Amino acid sequence: MTNILLTTLKFIAFFLSTWGYVSTAKRYTKVDRKLIWVMVFCGNILVLYAFAYFKLLNLAANVMFGLGLILFLVSFILNLKYRTWHFPIQLHTLWMLFYGAMLGTTLLSAHLEHYDNFSHWAVIVKFLYTQGRLPGAADTIISFTSYPMGSSLFVYYVTHIVGFEAGNMLFAQFILLFSCMVAMFAVIRDESRALITMMMCTMITLFNYFNIAIRMNNLLVDFVIPMLSIAAISGIYRYRNQIGLMTLHAAMLGAVIGIIKNNGIIFSVIVIGYYAYEVFHNSKTMQAVIKSTISLIFMVTETLAPIMIWNSHVKSTFKASKHEVSIKSYETIFGDKSMTIVHKIIHKYVSSIFSFSSLSTKGIILVNLILLITFFIIKYRIKHKTHALKALIAIDITIILYYVGILLMFLVSMPTPEALQLAGFERYASSIVILALGAVAMVLAQELDASLYEQNIMLRNYRSYKTITSKKIYQYTSMGLIFIATLMALSENNGIRYNEKLYSKTEPSRVSKMTGNNMKLNHTRYLIVSTDAADVNSYLTAYVGKYYLFTPNVDAKEFFVMDDDQFVAMLKGYDKVVILKKHFTFNAMTEKIYHKKYGPGIYSTKQILDQKEFVKDANN
Repeated sequence: MTNILLTTLKFIAFFLSTWGYVSTAKRYTKVDRKLIWVMVFCGNILVLYAFAYFKLLNLAANVMFGLGLILFLVSFILNLKYRTWHFPIQLHTLWMLFYGAMLGTTLLSAHLEHYDNFSHWAVIVKFLYTQGRLPGAADTIISFTSYPMGSSLFVYYVTHIVGFEAGNMLFAQFILLFSCMVAMFAVIRDESRALITMMMCTMITLFNYFNIAIRMNNLLVDFVIPMLSIAAISGIYRYRNQIGLMTLHAAMLGAVIGIIKNNGIIFSVIVIGYYAYEVFHNSKTMQAVIKSTISLIFMVTETLAPIMIWNSHVKSTFKASKHEVSIKSYETIFGDKSMTIVHKIIHKYVSSIFSFSSLSTKGIILVNLILLITFFIIKYRIKHKTHALKALIAIDITIILYYVGILLMFLVSMPTPEALQLAGFERYASSIVILALGAVAMVLAQELDASLYEQNIMLRNYRSYKTITSKKIYQYTSMGLIFIATLMALSENNGIRYNEKLYSKTEPSRVSKMTGNNMKLNHTRYLIVSTDAADVNSYLTAYVGKYYLFTPNVDAKEFFVMDDDQFVAMLKGYDKVVILKKHFTFNAMTEKIYHKKYGPGIYSTKQILDQKEFVKDANN
């Protein structure tokens, strides 16, 4: 109970510190209140990213947190003095608070399950938390050394303040995602229209359906990247007539997107493309074109500089790096593939794309249906001008180019066995589907608003409908969307809770219960004895062990039928043995050699090996 209270107080302190930056920005700038949260969080990431290179990560986090608290106190005093408190409450605000509180509470008590948490995403946060620096060549516990820090720095920042727990990490990433969801509403011209805002809420819950391969109870970034991209696009549209704010917003979010994961650069380019469209769209004079060109150069430079610095850091720090972004590594990987293998990969890839059983394909079909139906209804039923078809063409071109990019990734940068299996295809494809759905939501918000009978927001009220029938349709549709959005939100929450009920039967649960969560980086050599052959063969058990034991020297085995000398030699290669369950073949060998069986627990191999000497002495 004491720990829960302390963690709660720390989270309150974190939010007050963040509110300090938010309130200060709102007071002295014209930043939209729905976009400021994601900008502050991205600012946190970029500051930590810069100081991490100078080994000042913990200092930067402490100063940033403390400064935020000071700004909050100043803002609080000014608000009391001038009575500037203003908290507009709309229907969608209440629904988003419900959504955030429900999922946030669930994630705070969740555990890590996904394979990639233990191969990288949770490991890097734990490393940053315990070491307070970027990993170096000697830190072999980090397998994917080419992966940039990105959102991991934000998760580190939150845990640095509130404490290192699985639930705290998941909640930290959810905060970042939630700020992106809030940012989507910046494109809405009139927030009092329930139909438009609840359509947006429904689309947010629809993201969860296409994110089912990952879900939010994992630290994987394939959902974070498109959500930040959606927030960036929303801000660009909102600030389209304010070139300074538009450039700052696009550059900050574009830079963060690029340093979340290597493929994030694709989404950064998408953001750059939309920014370029908006910045030149209204440039009618040569002076305006020059100004727009300078802004674009500044935006592109700030967006790409962080990831270029990271790639340079990787090349200078690590001799070889898995998934390194370099022409040499791509040539090597592609050179290992014969033309027969290349044709197999392409054939399997194309078959997957055009398979109606593919979730991503269903998503693309849904995107096209929504915008086509919107186009025909507005164009021919309401007889109003619409940009839905143009938006659909732009979205489809982006999807096609992205799919070509995924294919090239399988051919050029992925090892042959993984490429032949199209490893992670649905996960990668879901990212562009989520981005497309976000774009659809923002297009619909504009099209629905433009199609309303009363266009003057100041004159809109409960009588602002063309007919009684249209008013009833509007009201019933709004009520239906509230019901659908709530139902889908509850479904996602229940799905995560159901997975939590099954957690005790998983390998991560068994390992964590046996080893605890060691927070001191070490090089002790461990052998994990497991009865789960599938998890051992997939290396899940070993990765889970590396995470919880916090050492790079962990192996897992399930099969122990071997010669006596081989068994003894194997044990000599480790310092400790971790037995998760009573193991038949392991005990058969120890009973044969040492006349002793071992139950679940952690044993020193020296203790086991000394038992053999004891048996020899007894026999003599």
